[in-house]
Amino acid sequence: MLHAELENIVHHYQEICHSVPLYPILNEAEYDHAVKVLNELLDAGGANENHALAQLVTLLGHFIGDYEQVHYMVDDTTH
Repeated sequence: MLHAELENIVHHYQEICHSVPLYPILNEAEYDHAVKVLNELLDAGGANENHALAQLVTLLGHFIGDYEQVHYMVDDTTH
């Protein structure tokens, strides 16, 4: 990959991350923001797997899920 291409990718990634947190969530404020954005993306059609936002929804959902696994322990045992 050429240096100019890499710089272009970094620029666009940073711009997207201002609106959509595409990185590991580190705290409750980032989590709340990520959930809000996810809901907006779902409302915009991202729940449809054929929609242009579907992959973005999936990726953001993974970051949210990772945070929840660490910070929101759920007792899934059934008796």
